[in-house]
Amino acid sequence: MTSITAQLQALVDVPHETLNIEVKRWLDLSSKADQAVLAKAAIALANHGGGFIVLGFEEAGDGSFHCHSPRPDTLEAYHPDAISRIVATYAEPAFQVVVTHIVREGGGAFPVVQVPGGHRTPVMTKKGSPDQKTLVAGRVYIRRPTPESAEPGTAVEWRELFDRCVRAARDDLLDAMRGILDGRVDISIDATPSSLDRLNAWTDAGLTRWRALAPESQAGQPVDPPGFYVVSYQIEGVIPKRPMTELLATLSGIPGLTGWRPWWVPSRDGIRPYLFDGCIECYHGAEGNVRVTDPAHADFWRANDQGQMLIVRGFDEDSIPEREMPGTVFDISMPVWRIGECFAHAGHLAERLAGEPRTVTFSTRWFGLRGRKLVHLQGRRLVHPGQVAKQDSFEATLSVGSDVVSDQLPELLYKMLQPLYALFDFCELSKRMVNEEVHRLRSR
Repeated sequence: MTSITAQLQALVDVPHETLNIEVKRWLDLSSKADQAVLAKAAIALANHGGGFIVLGFEEAGDGSFHCHSPRPDTLEAYHPDAISRIVATYAEPAFQVVVTHIVREGGGAFPVVQVPGGHRTPVMTKKGSPDQKTLVAGRVYIRRPTPESAEPGTAVEWRELFDRCVRAARDDLLDAMRGILDGRVDISIDATPSSLDRLNAWTDAGLTRWRALAPESQAGQPVDPPGFYVVSYQIEGVIPKRPMTELLATLSGIPGLTGWRPWWVPSRDGIRPYLFDGCIECYHGAEGNVRVTDPAHADFWRANDQGQMLIVRGFDEDSIPEREMPGTVFDISMPVWRIGECFAHAGHLAERLAGEPRTVTFSTRWFGLRGRKLVHLQGRRLVHPGQVAKQDSFEATLSVGSDVVSDQLPELLYKMLQPLYALFDFCELSKRMVNEEVHRLRSR
């Protein structure tokens, strides 16, 4: 099972809606009306920057979802080619979706539609629904914070849509320039000692709090996953005070690049955020002993109104015991994806909280590295055998202007992660690999 498959599995095991995830009941795809419902969701997600449509569930009324009945006898109507044809019929310009049928724990397969982002022009409808209400020809649809799929209703929503299209074209141009310049520009900033002291104190406090919530062993000691990493950052300078409810709404509206984005704000009882000691906290491992059995999806995160963020997450590699024994491997591309999305989150949050470019200071800490060997779980990359880490933990810090995070993401990741990879028998991190994986991440 690959990392993306693990993410898709989580979407059907615990269905939820965010700005980049939309959940739909079973649809009669022979009906033009239901085809329009599916197409509208796909177009809105494409304009949002990509995401997922999970089919076969309905909302229970408390923010959770349960299986929708009646279930179709077969899933032939949800064949990837059939869904792709529906999207191509209604979307202009047309785009290709990926459809995967995921078997839910307890039985039954459910279709998950992966919608790509990175479009250089807004996607609009070239055909409407039969009632000309659900879907209107010649209109543009986006994801809005409720969350829902709807037409842009404000100048800000239109601007964000156009900004995403401009960024997509700019990213292609920057990728071409990197091929020429080989990423020689260093745009990081030296962090001040006082700034690092403040961030380290925030990180240490977050780790202490995380361990206080940990499931305990029979000896009464906290149980850590086989490996985990901590990403924390702070937006420098004075942040205007705002109510915690407003901060939570701001966090909910920050777009993600993957199906399991950092600092996800769930609404379901048991894992939804709460206030603790002046911070917003969220612990996804609160339901049972989840943190040990599925460390990659048992996040703990914190946020405060001073622009400080922290997340603790287990390794994706340790959540597939049927394929790799937990604690034994380290995927060569995963840090680029996971830390890259954290960088992107910081760029968005700084813009929303400060309203102007600010310096952002990052810290990454990795634990449980010793004895792991480098692999590539998806098998797309050649990894030299026998590259094993002898050191158990690693820490790196970096400061950068929030306004250059998006444009210089590959360069930032290369600088922060290069020493981490060197722990695996002097593995030399490839700039080309970082560029390619960032492009794949953004294409999601």
